Amino acid sequence: MSLNHTFATLDNLLAYEPNIQEYGALDWDAELAKSQTEVVRILSVRWWPQYSKQFKVNITIVGQMAIMDPQRLDGDQWTQATVYHCLAYHICPKLTQFSPETDRFQVMMNYYQGRFEHEMDLAIREGVKYDINLDGEIAAFEKLPDTYLRIRR
Repeated sequence: MSLNHTFATLDNLLAYEPNIQEYGALDWDAELAKSQTEVVRILSVRWWPQYSKQFKVNITIVGQMAIMDPQRLDGDQWTQATVYHCLAYHICPKLTQFSPETDRFQVMMNYYQGRFEHEMDLAIREGVKYDINLDGEIAAFEKLPDTYLRIRR
Protein backbone atom coordinates (compact mmCIF):
# COMPACT_ATOMS: atom_id res chain seq x y z
CA MET A 1 0.00 0.00 0.00
CA SER A 2 1.60 3.24 -1.05
CA LEU A 3 0.86 6.71 0.21
CA ASN A 4 -1.50 8.87 -1.81
CA HIS A 5 -1.45 12.55 -0.91
CA THR A 6 -4.61 13.56 -2.81
CA PHE A 7 -7.54 12.20 -0.86
CA ALA A 8 -10.26 12.69 -3.48
CA THR A 9 -10.66 13.77 -7.10
CA LEU A 10 -13.55 14.88 -9.27
CA ASP A 11 -13.95 11.26 -10.42
CA ASN A 12 -14.42 10.19 -6.79
CA LEU A 13 -17.00 12.94 -6.31
CA LEU A 14 -18.87 11.86 -9.45
CA ALA A 15 -18.98 8.28 -8.17
CA TYR A 16 -21.12 9.49 -5.24
CA GLU A 17 -23.07 12.26 -7.01
CA PRO A 18 -23.01 11.64 -10.78
CA ASN A 19 -25.19 14.68 -11.53
CA ILE A 20 -23.23 17.24 -9.50
CA GLN A 21 -21.87 18.96 -12.62
CA GLU A 22 -25.38 19.66 -13.92
CA TYR A 23 -25.86 22.61 -11.56
CA GLY A 24 -23.56 25.09 -13.28
CA ALA A 25 -20.10 24.30 -11.89
CA LEU A 26 -18.00 21.72 -13.69
CA ASP A 27 -14.91 21.85 -11.49
CA TRP A 28 -15.01 21.16 -7.75
CA ASP A 29 -11.25 20.73 -7.20
CA ALA A 30 -10.96 23.76 -4.90
CA GLU A 31 -13.76 22.44 -2.70
CA LEU A 32 -12.17 18.98 -2.59
CA ALA A 33 -8.87 20.54 -1.52
CA LYS A 34 -10.63 22.48 1.26
CA SER A 35 -12.29 19.28 2.45
CA GLN A 36 -8.97 17.44 2.46
CA THR A 37 -7.54 20.19 4.67
CA GLU A 38 -10.51 19.87 7.01
CA VAL A 39 -10.23 16.06 7.20
CA VAL A 40 -6.56 16.44 8.16
CA ARG A 41 -7.50 19.03 10.75
CA ILE A 42 -10.13 16.76 12.26
CA LEU A 43 -7.67 13.86 12.38
CA SER A 44 -5.10 16.04 14.13
CA VAL A 45 -7.66 16.75 16.85
CA ARG A 46 -9.61 13.47 17.16
CA TRP A 47 -6.97 10.85 16.41
CA TRP A 48 -3.40 12.17 16.49
CA PRO A 49 -2.97 12.98 20.23
CA GLN A 50 -3.62 9.38 21.29
CA TYR A 51 -1.72 7.83 18.38
CA SER A 52 1.39 9.98 18.90
CA LYS A 53 1.67 8.70 22.48
CA GLN A 54 2.00 5.12 21.19
CA PHE A 55 5.32 5.70 19.37
CA LYS A 56 8.64 6.86 20.74
CA VAL A 57 10.11 8.23 17.51
CA ASN A 58 11.64 11.50 16.36
CA ILE A 59 8.58 13.63 15.64
CA THR A 60 8.17 17.37 15.27
CA ILE A 61 7.30 19.04 18.57
CA VAL A 62 5.84 22.53 18.87
CA GLY A 63 5.59 23.54 22.51
CA GLN A 64 4.28 20.41 24.20
CA MET A 65 2.37 19.13 21.13
CA ALA A 66 3.61 16.62 18.55
CA ILE A 67 2.59 17.74 15.06
CA MET A 68 0.94 15.30 12.67
CA ASP A 69 2.42 15.17 9.16
CA PRO A 70 -0.46 14.82 6.65
CA GLN A 71 1.99 13.51 4.00
CA ARG A 72 2.30 10.32 6.04
CA LEU A 73 -1.43 9.51 5.83
CA ASP A 74 -2.78 7.06 3.27
CA GLY A 75 -5.05 9.30 1.19
CA ASP A 76 -7.05 6.36 -0.15
CA GLN A 77 -8.37 5.72 3.36
CA TRP A 78 -9.88 9.23 3.41
CA THR A 79 -11.46 9.41 -0.07
CA GLN A 80 -14.99 8.66 1.10
CA ALA A 81 -14.81 11.02 4.09
CA THR A 82 -13.37 13.80 1.91
CA VAL A 83 -16.15 13.43 -0.67
CA TYR A 84 -18.84 13.42 2.04
CA HIS A 85 -17.29 16.50 3.67
CA CYS A 86 -17.06 18.29 0.34
CA LEU A 87 -20.70 17.64 -0.49
CA ALA A 88 -21.96 18.52 2.99
CA TYR A 89 -19.88 21.59 3.76
CA HIS A 90 -18.84 23.11 0.43
CA ILE A 91 -20.90 22.02 -2.57
CA CYS A 92 -24.45 21.77 -1.23
CA PRO A 93 -24.21 25.08 0.68
CA LYS A 94 -23.22 26.77 -2.59
CA LEU A 95 -26.16 25.24 -4.44
CA THR A 96 -28.95 25.75 -1.89
CA GLN A 97 -31.08 28.89 -1.68
CA PHE A 98 -31.36 28.65 2.14
CA SER A 99 -35.05 29.43 1.86
CA PRO A 100 -37.56 28.69 4.64
CA GLU A 101 -38.77 25.74 2.60
CA THR A 102 -36.23 22.94 2.55
CA ASP A 103 -34.80 22.29 -0.90
CA ARG A 104 -33.02 19.18 -2.21
CA PHE A 105 -29.56 20.61 -1.45
CA GLN A 106 -30.41 21.22 2.19
CA VAL A 107 -31.59 17.61 2.43
CA MET A 108 -28.39 16.43 0.72
CA MET A 109 -26.31 18.63 3.02
CA ASN A 110 -27.83 17.05 6.13
CA TYR A 111 -27.48 13.56 4.71
CA TYR A 112 -23.81 13.98 3.83
CA GLN A 113 -23.00 15.60 7.17
CA GLY A 114 -24.25 12.44 8.87
CA ARG A 115 -22.40 10.19 6.43
CA PHE A 116 -19.20 12.17 6.98
CA GLU A 117 -19.33 11.85 10.77
CA HIS A 118 -20.13 8.14 10.49
CA GLU A 119 -17.24 7.53 8.08
CA MET A 120 -14.72 9.45 10.21
CA ASP A 121 -15.79 7.55 13.31
CA LEU A 122 -15.47 4.16 11.59
CA ALA A 123 -12.11 4.94 9.99
CA ILE A 124 -10.59 6.15 13.25
CA ARG A 125 -11.95 3.15 15.17
CA GLU A 126 -10.67 0.77 12.50
CA GLY A 127 -7.22 2.36 12.60
CA VAL A 128 -5.68 5.26 10.73
CA LYS A 129 -2.98 4.25 8.25
CA TYR A 130 0.00 6.47 9.08
CA ASP A 131 3.58 5.95 7.90
CA ILE A 132 5.31 6.60 11.21
CA ASN A 133 8.73 5.27 10.10
CA LEU A 134 8.82 7.12 6.74
CA ASP A 135 9.51 4.03 4.62
CA GLY A 136 6.77 4.84 2.08
CA GLU A 137 4.63 1.87 3.10
CA ILE A 138 2.18 1.37 5.94
CA ALA A 139 2.86 -1.78 7.94
CA ALA A 140 0.34 -3.45 10.23
CA PHE A 141 1.97 -2.01 13.36
CA GLU A 142 1.49 1.53 11.99
CA LYS A 143 -2.31 1.11 11.82
CA LEU A 144 -3.42 1.00 15.44
CA PRO A 145 -7.17 0.78 16.00
CA ASP A 146 -8.75 3.31 18.30
CA THR A 147 -10.58 0.57 20.17
CA TYR A 148 -8.96 -2.32 21.98
CA LEU A 149 -10.17 -5.41 23.76
CA ARG A 150 -8.50 -4.26 26.95
CA ILE A 151 -8.65 -1.27 29.22
CA ARG A 152 -6.28 1.56 28.31
CA ARG A 153 -4.93 3.97 30.90
